[in-house]
Amino acid sequence: MSTQNISSAALHVVGQYNDAGKTLVGAYRAGAHRLLNGAASRTSEFLNARQLPLVSETLKARLIGAQEKVNGFLANRLDIDTGRVVAVMDRIAGTTTSGIETVANAAARIESPLGSSVLQALGTLNQPIATVSVQIADRIAAGAKQIESRVAGSTEEATPVKTVKAKARTAVRRPVRTARKAA
Repeated sequence: MSTQNISSAALHVVGQYNDAGKTLVGAYRAGAHRLLNGAASRTSEFLNARQLPLVSETLKARLIGAQEKVNGFLANRLDIDTGRVVAVMDRIAGTTTSGIETVANAAARIESPLGSSVLQALGTLNQPIATVSVQIADRIAAGAKQIESRVAGSTEEATPVKTVKAKARTAVRRPVRTARKAA
């Protein structure tokens, strides 16, 4: 197994984790926007549907306007903050990718027979771990996309989540303390 295959597996894993992270941030953003919009619509429906004592129509309009401003502010902050999180994630993934490529290029330049045989042995030992890491990263990315579609409220049927039955617990007998008689 060459260092090139292990480095490409590592780059794939970094990319998949970065994509999964950005997908989860997007799902968080979509869910928070749905929450904000739901609260805004319920508030305005509540105020418009009822005759509240001591609350005039102009006060209702002001309350709805204030709620819309707060909602807009929170949505704007949410977009800015999640955009910053995605930028940091991209920066970290880029730095990690560059480090992996640097190490792989340095390993490829080793021309001595001893160095080549050591790298070959290390590659052979680490290939199963790299393969499993790629499979795990792919599944995490797929799971993140399912979470995003569920949060976004897509009409597509997501694959059902497997439920595992818990084993029945057996009652554990606790020792009974008896009171000592005074002598």
